[in-house]
Amino acid sequence: MIVLRNDEYCILKSFAVLEKTPGVPGLDIPGFDPVSIAKGYGCDSERLEDLSAIKKAAIAAWAKSKPTVLEIPISAQVPPLI
Repeated sequence: MIVLRNDEYCILKSFAVLEKTPGVPGLDIPGFDPVSIAKGYGCDSERLEDLSAIKKAAIAAWAKSKPTVLEIPISAQVPPLI
């Protein structure tokens, strides 16, 4: 499983802008740690930023017999929906 992390619920922020209701509370999620959560459930998990490391970890994950979670940071920029 790939988790794209930007510390916010960006798609809902985009909807809020579209609906002219910016500033909706609860859409920032600092401290969210999917690597630790996954490990707590017995999964292999890594936080990766380098493209070659991401490719290597994804290939290795297919060979494993248990779930793997790969966290990849992405931009926190709120994209327009239209």
